[in-house]
Amino acid sequence: MSKTIQKIQSFLSLRKPSNQDDEKFISGIDSPYQAAKLRSASKDKTADKFHSPVSFSWKAFWKSFIYENLPPVIFSPLAAIFLEGSLSRAWHVSQNRQLIAVSTKHHSLTTIRNNWLIIYPASWLMNIGLFLALFSEKELILNIDPFHMILAYLLLFFRRLIIATKYGYFRPEDLERLCLPAPDWDDNKTVRRLIAQGWMRPWEFSGLIEDELTIAMDENDICLQGIPFEPSKEIRDKLINESNNELFPPSTSSTKEDELPSGFILYNIINSVYRLPALKYMQQLTYLCMLLLPAAAFLSKYFYGIYLFGVTPQEKIISVATFFGLFNGFQLMMFGMVCAADYQRRYATSKKLGKLVSYPGLKLSSIFKSFYKDKKEDRIFVDLQKRVNVFAWMNMRNVLRSFGETYYLRIQGYTSILIFYSLLCVGILNLIVWTGMKHHISTVYLIGTVIFAVSVICLFAISKAIQLQSLSAKHRDFIRNELFIIEEEIWELKLAGKGEERINDLLSAKALLQQVDESINYKELIYKPTTIFGYAANNGVMGSVLGLVLTGVLFAIQGFVSVGIVYDSMGWFIP
Repeated sequence: MSKTIQKIQSFLSLRKPSNQDDEKFISGIDSPYQAAKLRSASKDKTADKFHSPVSFSWKAFWKSFIYENLPPVIFSPLAAIFLEGSLSRAWHVSQNRQLIAVSTKHHSLTTIRNNWLIIYPASWLMNIGLFLALFSEKELILNIDPFHMILAYLLLFFRRLIIATKYGYFRPEDLERLCLPAPDWDDNKTVRRLIAQGWMRPWEFSGLIEDELTIAMDENDICLQGIPFEPSKEIRDKLINESNNELFPPSTSSTKEDELPSGFILYNIINSVYRLPALKYMQQLTYLCMLLLPAAAFLSKYFYGIYLFGVTPQEKIISVATFFGLFNGFQLMMFGMVCAADYQRRYATSKKLGKLVSYPGLKLSSIFKSFYKDKKEDRIFVDLQKRVNVFAWMNMRNVLRSFGETYYLRIQGYTSILIFYSLLCVGILNLIVWTGMKHHISTVYLIGTVIFAVSVICLFAISKAIQLQSLSAKHRDFIRNELFIIEEEIWELKLAGKGEERINDLLSAKALLQQVDESINYKELIYKPTTIFGYAANNGVMGSVLGLVLTGVLFAIQGFVSVGIVYDSMGWFIP
């Protein structure tokens, strides 16, 4: 039965992956272990064509932080001239980062229109609203609580902080392309790198999964298509024609009659998870968050009889800016849900990789569409008592841990930023209460809503991070148990005085499994665990975050009681 091979388009900067290049490399090596030394074993000695592990660039972060926080159209493009060092680079940066989008070579007319009708006016409105809230004469803003505007602007500020973090994790070659003429960079390349769009819906962006898997192999110096493993012959025969991607076919020049390339299986495991929506109710939760914050601020004002948008021109401008700022604040909470979704996806792929080596194995229907209606429920099992399987499985694991690493590192940063915002709101609430600053009761309701919503979302994301991190410990426990069983089998074979060949196979697998055990312990539990605030994700981190938030809230409640805060009939604090 013939299958249509999926044609993919690569958007990588350093190299364009192809099956022809893979086959050229595989045919030039003598053993699978050389496929785990991609750079040194490659006949092409230009090692700089391969991607290196991404690292955070403070220079890119601060540059983006300045661009995002300066008002667009005028000030941020001027900053680009000074920071980029030439008018040409500043022009392309201004277009690609949409600091002043006017070029149809860089953007579609729809994007340009949306920027000039919505994004730029809203940005200027927020800056003007904050200025008026802080520096207007009190008589002109009697119906306005400046804290509303401050909280709305903080939502925007932390969103900009997240965007700056995104650019901090951009690869150097991509940052350089942002400074070059179109079409070196365009809307599509930008959207592909957005976590809430491209990464959440990779099925809409051809080649995205393949590109990230290629980068992950480059980072680990591995060509998985050159590293085979041995499933059962029956399963191998069923999968040999299961080809749906030109980069990861079920057979290469490195595989024998009873083998499959490890890249083929890992790609299909990843694809089986990432081709589906991340969280079931994510869209509904996003809409709820969109309405939650403006409702908390403006409904409470309405109940106390305060003019919703004020009377004077200054009050109206501040109120409109506050409304749009709070309305747009759902994006910050959406990032928290996106973080949880990405942790969940990584957990699902790692769990499937673990089931692959745990008897009776992984259901084929869970990774291949063509087996969905298979009543027999065939499974693929990779026996770790074979050295070739141990080598293949560990290399698949290393690549999977690095898959989409730029997104992975970003979501860890985003989760920490959201936690900090929640703690900042707790601090603002205590500042208002203990210092007796003038405020409207709606501010308390708004801060309470923000703390509750952001904290719940953060704790949900942290729980998913903990789930992912704990899987490493479970897999290590499985490996140690496998070593225990192999040791006993070796002993019994020696006592029986037979099975020398079997003993040698087991000793060989055991030696490699011990390295796997040490590697998982060091790399996944010590060196590069999933982190929150720089600490390995565990129940202690969740307890600390929850404890800080609850302690801060309880301290504020104590302040209400101790200070004896009273509000008048209009909801204003009575000194």
